[in-house]
Amino acid sequence: MRNRFSLRYGTEQDSLGMLTVPLSFLTLFYVLPLLGVVAASFLPGGSPSTSAYSALFENDTFLAIVWRTIRLSLEVAIVSLVLGYPYAYLLNKVHGWKRQLLTVAVIMPFFTSVLIRSYAWVAILGTRGIVNKGLIAAGIIDQPLMLVYNEIGAMVGMTQVQLPLMVLTLYGSMRRIDTQLVRAAEGLGAHRLVAFSKVFLPLSLPGIVAGFGLVFTSTLGFYVTPALLGGPSEYMVTQSIYVQLNNLNDFSGAAAQATVLLVIVVILLSLLRNAIGADGGSGTKANAQGTRILAEMPERLVSILGAAADPICTLLSGLVYLVVAVDVVFLMITMVTVIPLGFSSDEYLRFPPSGFSLQWMRSYVGSADWLESTWFSLWISACGAAVATFFASIAAYAVTRLQSARAKPILELIFISPMIVPQFVVALALYFIFIKLGLVGSALPYIICYGVFAFPYVFLVMRAAFQRFDVSVMQAAAGLGARSTTIWRTIVIPLLLPSFVSAAGFAFLTAFDDLVVALFFSSAGQYTLSMRMWADIRNEISPQIAAVAVVFFSCTLLAVAGGRLARKVIVGRSPLQTRLVPSSQT
Repeated sequence: MRNRFSLRYGTEQDSLGMLTVPLSFLTLFYVLPLLGVVAASFLPGGSPSTSAYSALFENDTFLAIVWRTIRLSLEVAIVSLVLGYPYAYLLNKVHGWKRQLLTVAVIMPFFTSVLIRSYAWVAILGTRGIVNKGLIAAGIIDQPLMLVYNEIGAMVGMTQVQLPLMVLTLYGSMRRIDTQLVRAAEGLGAHRLVAFSKVFLPLSLPGIVAGFGLVFTSTLGFYVTPALLGGPSEYMVTQSIYVQLNNLNDFSGAAAQATVLLVIVVILLSLLRNAIGADGGSGTKANAQGTRILAEMPERLVSILGAAADPICTLLSGLVYLVVAVDVVFLMITMVTVIPLGFSSDEYLRFPPSGFSLQWMRSYVGSADWLESTWFSLWISACGAAVATFFASIAAYAVTRLQSARAKPILELIFISPMIVPQFVVALALYFIFIKLGLVGSALPYIICYGVFAFPYVFLVMRAAFQRFDVSVMQAAAGLGARSTTIWRTIVIPLLLPSFVSAAGFAFLTAFDDLVVALFFSSAGQYTLSMRMWADIRNEISPQIAAVAVVFFSCTLLAVAGGRLARKVIVGRSPLQTRLVPSSQT
């Protein structure tokens, strides 16, 4: 029996067996709870009825909220695409320190809490903020503009959060494009504009569709940023769900609204999958026709402009650099703003500060409540990251060994879907379950939710690692009689430890940055750090939050630096590991 097991170790049959572990986890804590929300929407008062939906669709206010949510999400996706495409294009084109600098700029926002970034935009766009002061000093305006607590503020904040997702999606698509094709087109006499529009642009279209769809669908479920930066009467659907549940105590009404949002996302996901196609192609005749029309326009323009086409091309290249410079400032401005505010001597939010002091740092360190919330967030985030790393790593390994061309993309879509389906809806679904079990207020709901939310990030990191991993090493160990647990403990985990550390780190940051779960599961005296910051921001805008941000941004940088050092030590500790683990994984 052992010999047969050894011969088939790492085969498709083995992968199918391993898939039951992560699929069982997601079914129990992700799929079934979502179905439970749908069921609850049809059971107002415990009896089957469609009254919750009748009340919704007869309510013009809710329909306006749905339309506003779709419109804002569409606007954020369009702006993110306009800003993100030049960034991804330049990131794919440059090399060396320039690429490293652009990569750091687009990744750095992931290490800053969404809550803190939204808080920083209040200081930037507020009546006493940088933008209004600059416009008044330049003589452009006489009175401060209302740039926050309205749709403008919400859209700016959400675009900054979503821009890195757009850039990384586009960049991943562009990296697969063979640049020799563009050079070949130019070598055959095509103008640079024509070569770009007829070669590079069509090949990057799947990334455009994927990035646009991911940003659009994920923005539909935003809560924190529109709640802090949007207008008090300009709700998005997630805010309406929370009001329905928290203020009106209407479980069926909240479930019906969540179901409507879920249906919209599922439809969009289906369209997105059809548009991209299982093979990563353009997917539809409409896309091909649209690409052909776009490709013909520059060719006609070049023929009309003649000799003036080259200066215009140079001007467009300069415009790309200008847009990228604006992107870098846009991505980094909240971080640059928060750090000085953490050392402010003012009693209220003001930028730049009138003076500098450590009073807010001392206030944080000397507060038992803040420190207790910090410790609570740290350990439940670590536990949630461990859960996500365990289940998602198994899923990543099993998917990479799977040979079925039909099942593989479906499974990948399932495993990354918690990143796309609104977290607010998933948290609501789990809330319905845990409140019946009497577990609201305990740590378990946090750990389970964080495990589900961080699952896609771990899966993506570990899938890339396992795709480069030589499975024959595992087969050789199995052939020598080693058990599965021994193989993973002595071979797989040590060799891929850098990737495991990176995946767990992303999972931890995802959990530590969470506020949505805390909104549902916080109880008296048991607050996460994000929940305590949320309460402080809602009650009084002060530099206290900036001080917390500075402390934990410093800790994050130290953790990242320590992690990179540890990975170098791990990878370089043995010749065998150096050969088996490609440097790109680290």
